[in-house]
Amino acid sequence: MKKNVAILLLAVSGFFAACGDKDNSVEPPKPTEVVVVGADVASPTPSVISANTTWTADKKYLIKGFVYVEPGVTLTIEPGTVIHGDKQSQGTLIITKGAKINAAGTAQRPIVFTSNMAVGNRKAGDWGGIIILGNAPVNQGTAKIEGGLTFPAGKDSYVVYGGNDAADNSGTLTYVRVEFAGVAFSLNNEINSLTFGGVGSGTRVSYVQVYAAGDDAYEWFGGTVNADHLVSVKTLDDDLDTDFGFSGKVQFALVQRNPSAFDISGSNGFESDNDGDGSTKTPLTGAIFSNVTVVGPLNGTGNTVDPLFQHGAQIRRNSSQSVINSVFVGYPIGVYIDDTKGTPTSGNYTSGKLLFKNNVIAGSPIPFKATNAAIIAQLTTDNTVVATVADAKIADAFKFNAKPSFLLSAGSPALTGANFTGVTGFQSVAYRGAFDGSGDWTTGWTNWDAENTTY
Repeated sequence: MKKNVAILLLAVSGFFAACGDKDNSVEPPKPTEVVVVGADVASPTPSVISANTTWTADKKYLIKGFVYVEPGVTLTIEPGTVIHGDKQSQGTLIITKGAKINAAGTAQRPIVFTSNMAVGNRKAGDWGGIIILGNAPVNQGTAKIEGGLTFPAGKDSYVVYGGNDAADNSGTLTYVRVEFAGVAFSLNNEINSLTFGGVGSGTRVSYVQVYAAGDDAYEWFGGTVNADHLVSVKTLDDDLDTDFGFSGKVQFALVQRNPSAFDISGSNGFESDNDGDGSTKTPLTGAIFSNVTVVGPLNGTGNTVDPLFQHGAQIRRNSSQSVINSVFVGYPIGVYIDDTKGTPTSGNYTSGKLLFKNNVIAGSPIPFKATNAAIIAQLTTDNTVVATVADAKIADAFKFNAKPSFLLSAGSPALTGANFTGVTGFQSVAYRGAFDGSGDWTTGWTNWDAENTTY
């Protein structure tokens, strides 16, 4: 029996548009209502959105508990809408297999998912996050998404993902911010800020920022979805995590690590597995990332960072993930081709299934790590290594709680050198990393001090 979403309308006073850098347009009418979506904190029963629903920018929304968008149903969110996640009930939005989310913000009016805590009291892990499940291939067949989710009685399919439709469409996420989300229930059982389980290539993911993730910022469990213009700031665990045969393509992504934010499991820019056992199950994890800028915790001033900061990229457990045309700055280890569990990952590198080339590694005490010395030699040949963070010539990458600049300065080795030979589906640009010397695509819709933003 379906349980309708509980909706409580409360009068509120005062609202400030949450659009990062504001433009000069006339602000829309201020919201006069808060809509509570989900069960009361005291209720253990998850809630279901069982009919096509639109969340409008003239209201604010509060997600309580686990809220499922039912298969066949579309949740539409207007540009400029602000959605809060409840801390006590670990509010989480789950788009089930067969459902859709249509969250199409704009650069001037992004859609914001954020903590319900007051200014100055917001922290990573304040609420669950967003989980999108689809019908695209996964090397586990069909699987139950991690995160400790409970579901309505008789609706165990609501937490299952994976199928045979590579072009499956779970909707749209454009100009969206996800702030202070991600809950770790136990080891290897976490809700990430933004989780994709078997999401297909018919889904659009573009211009998305994750801020202060309590676990991983983005994690892909299988699927074929492509993405572009992703931002990850102040993540605790891993920024870009891929598993279970994810085979999408991602271009233009930014990672900025704060030296004070790290996770007990070890913090990496990229972490990639075929699966937890390093098996040969297919499809192999074979995503391709291009034009990513990863700014680690070492800022070039001799600062000491916690040893839990590990790798700009750790590719392990028989993954075939590729990273090309990218910039890694200030990580203790640039890339680790890790053979320590399961089928050796190095075989994927030597066979050419795993590409790591045309990248810039700057200011990493250990640029490359692998069990095979020949692999280290090849990585050294195929990539550009510069000794210091300053040698990367990135304008202002280590500014926190105010907008930094990741544009390349004159003389940067990353201004040229990109090469797309042998790969398809990417925009061909000359520069390496997410930015050239003039175009900052983060302007206007991102937030760099969400702890102190009034929503």
